[in-house]
Amino acid sequence: MPQDGHQIPNDASWVIRTYSDREGSWKELQTRITAPVGPSQYRAHVQFIDDPKYYGLAGIELVHALPDAYSNGYCFLADGNIVNSNLQTVTLLSFDPDSLDPADYARPPSAVPESELRSVRLLPEVVGEIDDNLSIANIDMDDVLNSVSSDGVYRGLEE
Repeated sequence: MPQDGHQIPNDASWVIRTYSDREGSWKELQTRITAPVGPSQYRAHVQFIDDPKYYGLAGIELVHALPDAYSNGYCFLADGNIVNSNLQTVTLLSFDPDSLDPADYARPPSAVPESELRSVRLLPEVVGEIDDNLSIANIDMDDVLNSVSSDGVYRGLEE
């Protein structure tokens, strides 16, 4: 599905809206996530999901509600929360297996144990960076968590 003239891959990571009000806030978040970033003007290639079945869900409940065919070990949660006065963030939910067993990597999201769910709040502008780097295992969730600012928000590896 094209998004701002760019083709979105079928296996793109999802940014899932979990609130039903503040349409303007949702549109602003999408704009911030897909805006060109850095000298190369890189754009995030994610799929925005606005489906009432996800409204009000968070954490493991949201992961368990993902379709069995969802192929990534993480997704992004847009809950509409504002932190640090006027800073809108999204939450990265990582649910990759904490195991070396290949069978664990074939499990559907509905089979993810809560103990393997990890999350971090991040700026919308770094969604593309996170998505690209996690998808090719250039970084892992430990790298992300080790780069979180003192206020609990991830702002990028460079910060």
